[in-house]
Amino acid sequence: MMKKLILTALFLVGYSIPAAAQNSIENLYCSDYHGNRVQIIPDSSARLIAEADMGTYGVPQIRINPMQLKDLSPNARAFAVGHVCANLTLGHLVRAVDNIYDHYDRVGNADCSVAAKLFYSGQVNKEGIDAIEEEINQMSREQWSHFPGPVRVVTLNKVCELKPMD
Repeated sequence: MMKKLILTALFLVGYSIPAAAQNSIENLYCSDYHGNRVQIIPDSSARLIAEADMGTYGVPQIRINPMQLKDLSPNARAFAVGHVCANLTLGHLVRAVDNIYDHYDRVGNADCSVAAKLFYSGQVNKEGIDAIEEEINQMSREQWSHFPGPVRVVTLNKVCELKPMD
């Protein structure tokens, strides 16, 4: 009886991690710079909230650590995962950077790309973008060590120039 209970618990834990990751990234669709769908893989061993890489045969992947996502609001989670997706969409993993300025330009482009996606899809309004900015800018060093991209001040509304569509 005890063995059956332990096996049942292990089974539930094994399937709850992917479910937790899916709930935190509802309706996530990501494509790479060729328009190919990106595999979204829950990975509790990933150091970052979300990491992009190329898998076997060059298949783009995003590994998401559901345990790292739990401390963020749903919009900040969507932003973090979207930032990683934007890196794939913009081709950042297949082109080398020339210098540190190029690297920070790419970070800003990915930030604006995901902010625009969230804003123009209607998932968040200007105030929602402000709330994401505020939450990210108030993160501790420990939280930043798991967040995609370098430690930075995020100023999405100011830099990305999001304007309502009339």
